[in-house]
Amino acid sequence: MCGTVTLTPADGREMAKRSECVLAGVIPSSNRIAEARDFARGALAKGEPAGGLMIYLTFQNDPANQYVRDGKADQEAYARLAARPLDQRRDQIEAIEGLGFAAGKGNRPAGMLLASYFHDTVAPQNVVRVDALVSLLMRDGDRPPQLERMAREADAIRRAGRATKASVRSFLEAHQQAVLAAIAGYKAQTGGGTCQKPALKSLSSGDIAAAEYLPLKGKLVADSYLMRGEWSEFWLFDGCGQEIPVKVSFRADGWGGSRFTAVHNKGG
Repeated sequence: MCGTVTLTPADGREMAKRSECVLAGVIPSSNRIAEARDFARGALAKGEPAGGLMIYLTFQNDPANQYVRDGKADQEAYARLAARPLDQRRDQIEAIEGLGFAAGKGNRPAGMLLASYFHDTVAPQNVVRVDALVSLLMRDGDRPPQLERMAREADAIRRAGRATKASVRSFLEAHQQAVLAAIAGYKAQTGGGTCQKPALKSLSSGDIAAAEYLPLKGKLVADSYLMRGEWSEFWLFDGCGQEIPVKVSFRADGWGGSRFTAVHNKGG
């Protein structure tokens, strides 16, 4: 396909295809990321959904926006990305808005990436968003393992209630600590008893303090990226005939994820 792309494409679809070929390295470029981004922007300006998809992919593939080195997370690199001030996030805003535009126009690869974005990114309604989008994608097309997994995870959270303000990813990560806190809580409540498999039965969530969102436009992505803010959730476990309250405290980390702690809520 790349061999048929014109050198100076004027059509939005051709621009998006050239962006893809440059980004993939099929078409040589002295500045692969910048050239791919320029063609993607041109395609998007002409209303081509694939242009929005390519802007997002270019952002993702830019080494300046990555923190995984040799297959391992570089925590210092992650911290630098998370600390970026708003005036250094214009490309990020453009990328997410471009992805939302493409998904809204029915671009299925963009829809898949948007579902993953909602899955991984902390914001109050993102569990609901990933649940709805995955359901739509599974109804209207094939069901790759990634979609099946996201559907199962969103469903598990839905059964406990949709009150969480975490993302699916952050919720599941916090759940591991919350289970350990519930096991410790059962021991404290029973004077030394053991219960190895407490199950989450319900949860409630407090308001987010000092909330700051990435200023995204477009109905699909607005308020979908919590940059700063912290809140507490109260998770009630059922363990071996006991109700065990656990307090889970979240703090947005600045790069889509969250930090959290989970403790037995003795007064709960």
